[in-house]
Amino acid sequence: MVKVENKETLRLLTKRFMKMNRARNIIAVIAIMLTSLLFTSLFVGSVSMILSKRATEIKQFMDSSHAIAQNLSEEDAERLQKTIEQDEDVERYGSGIFLGAGRDERFGFSVEVRYADENMAESFNCLPTTGRLPEKKNEVALSSMVLEAMGVTPKIGEEVTLTWEVNPMLKQYKTDTFQICGFWQGDKAVLGQMIWVSESYAKENRYHVTQDELQNGIYNGCKEYSVWYKNLWNLEKKTENISKTAGFTKAGTGLEINPAYNLFEEDSFSFTSLIVMVLFVILAGYLIIYNIFNISVKTDIRAYGLLKNVGTTGKQLKKIVRMQAWRLSVIGIPLGLLCGYLAGLLMAPSLTADNEITEQAGQTALTVVSANPLIFIVAALFTLLTVYLSSLQACRMVERVSPVEALHLAEGEQSRRKMKKNTSVTWWGLAAQNVFRNWKKGLIVMLSIALSMVVVNCIVMLVQGYDLDSYRKILLPTDFKLDQMTGNLLNTNFNGITPEIKEILNKCPESEKTGYVYYSEERHKMEPALMKTWETLAEKNKENWTDYEKQIWEETKADNTVKVHFLGISEAVFDMLEWKGEKCSWDTFKSGDYVIVDYSDKYTEEPVSYYQSGETFKMEYGNGKQKDYGVIGEAMMPYSLDYPYADTVYITVMVPEEEYITQTGNQSAMYAAIDAKKGEDKQVKEYIDKNVLKENDMINVSSVLDMKASFRRFVGKYYMIGGFLVVILAFIGIMNFFNTTTFATVFFFQLHLTIVPCLLMVPILSGIAYAIPKYQFKKMSQESVVERIRKE
Repeated sequence: MVKVENKETLRLLTKRFMKMNRARNIIAVIAIMLTSLLFTSLFVGSVSMILSKRATEIKQFMDSSHAIAQNLSEEDAERLQKTIEQDEDVERYGSGIFLGAGRDERFGFSVEVRYADENMAESFNCLPTTGRLPEKKNEVALSSMVLEAMGVTPKIGEEVTLTWEVNPMLKQYKTDTFQICGFWQGDKAVLGQMIWVSESYAKENRYHVTQDELQNGIYNGCKEYSVWYKNLWNLEKKTENISKTAGFTKAGTGLEINPAYNLFEEDSFSFTSLIVMVLFVILAGYLIIYNIFNISVKTDIRAYGLLKNVGTTGKQLKKIVRMQAWRLSVIGIPLGLLCGYLAGLLMAPSLTADNEITEQAGQTALTVVSANPLIFIVAALFTLLTVYLSSLQACRMVERVSPVEALHLAEGEQSRRKMKKNTSVTWWGLAAQNVFRNWKKGLIVMLSIALSMVVVNCIVMLVQGYDLDSYRKILLPTDFKLDQMTGNLLNTNFNGITPEIKEILNKCPESEKTGYVYYSEERHKMEPALMKTWETLAEKNKENWTDYEKQIWEETKADNTVKVHFLGISEAVFDMLEWKGEKCSWDTFKSGDYVIVDYSDKYTEEPVSYYQSGETFKMEYGNGKQKDYGVIGEAMMPYSLDYPYADTVYITVMVPEEEYITQTGNQSAMYAAIDAKKGEDKQVKEYIDKNVLKENDMINVSSVLDMKASFRRFVGKYYMIGGFLVVILAFIGIMNFFNTTTFATVFFFQLHLTIVPCLLMVPILSGIAYAIPKYQFKKMSQESVVERIRKE
């Protein structure tokens, strides 16, 4: 036996086999293209979701740097800056000084007066597009929104008079007149509007905040830094090293990662889902490519046997099969990469439009579609891996077959002999024998078709699982909610619903009822019973608390006072409370002699009471007033109308609206809640747009109309993704079925489904099961019986 060593001969044989199997080649190229398309669209969509989420958070929270340090004293800032400058991982950094909040009754939004160098201003996305940053003491750069609110024309050289808060505790303010040296287009979707002053002005006029004052929430005069690393690898370790080197040991201090770059935070991208999807695509591609190569090898098995008989080794035959796979991949993969990118491009807006069903006004998600070459390289490699796995069985088959076995091998030979003895075989019996004669082939076909069916059913189950009423009950218990809250506690406005806005809302003719929630923070000296309750809660949950939360508890315990979220509520909001125990009446509560206290459900399985009905609660207001109230009941504020920021040790105390205004003097509410008359939702929305937003366009409006539209888009995203997968997988199944029947005397398809979405697919599948065998039988009938026997 002569061993064939010529590589050119192997290439020639590969080419001949390719010519012999033109139909197979077309199907294989389509299968490889679809597999490549799925991988590419999956990776394009995944990366786009990550980048879009990052871009949205960078814009909304006004920070594009990799790590940030805020609220630093002069001493801490000096240590940190020295550490940053010496760190080899840092590419560049920016620095700034927070002077104070801008004060002007014309501002209907948060305004901050700061100094920032060019890098810091870039991280805030507030670099002047016209002019430059301030250099002289009398220069200022600011957003167009601030200028428009003040009635000043955005023009270089124009004078503008600004007032800012030097110290909020002492109520110290400073007013100066500046010349505009730069400005940019303001964006109401961000946390606040910036006013940049020069470094010399900031150093001369800043408040020299102490460490104790910083810990007590006074940030005027603090320094801050923005840091960019040379790469995004291992951000957490780099940031932690800088903080520790600079001497920051307490949690929540020093340099911290920008949350926009942290992919492992809660609600961030799920790598587990990506891995599952990758395995899913590998399975989908494997189901068809495996069958194509197996059928092709079985069809050409005699040719492989003859080659082995003349000296070709099993390893060389395996190489011929593998070379065919690679040649088909060279055609299919590029086509799949292109089509996959286009599919990802089309799907990206839907994937990123509604990461959360409810969105604050103006805070729409950004869409970023990535065309990073790495995406296409990885997609191509995964497709090649799928092709390689799919061809393993075919390669083993040709490697192990002997010349004698190849010459005598015919699919179903034994079954055919048995069938000759039984002349009464029916068509369905023949089909069943054909299937069971080669059950592996039939299993592959059924799996490939069933895969699309499973996806259809899963998508329908997933979509039906989302319930708008349940979601709305938690996040929007009223038809409309208005506020001026932001995603950051430092820049939020707890008094955004002013008396003027309330007057407009109260006049809305289409509203059924309108309610308000007022907020202020107070402190309450803990009675022994309340201290014992919190000690029990702290003991049960100390393992789950962060160092910062533990520190808050220790400070609370040492001070023996607890933070109070003090809320004033109107009757419409009173009716939405979630009660523990018996509900009291509004008529009794509105007298102003009683309070409602919340209960704890965060730390224990069973709700824990802070106060029982009938007990006395002594309120000591920050303005010096005191009053004893009777506890009339325990209730929770609806989630969307409660204090919206994370807190650790606190209690919520509610009083009637009039009592709250009388005791605090604050007439501006945190939230407005409106229920429209039946069928009048659109009219109320139009009223708010024309009247309220005309008065202050910085007010956030959450409406049931927008929620329903967002919900439809959110659900539509799954329909789109699922539909895309179903079409591809169904096409794979059809091709698999088509390819299988090309090389059989009969067909087999059996469907047993009891679920409604799957039943809806039966007519389509029945049509396919009828049309394809009919086509193949018509084609087969054109050949003589002898020719067909030869092929067997």
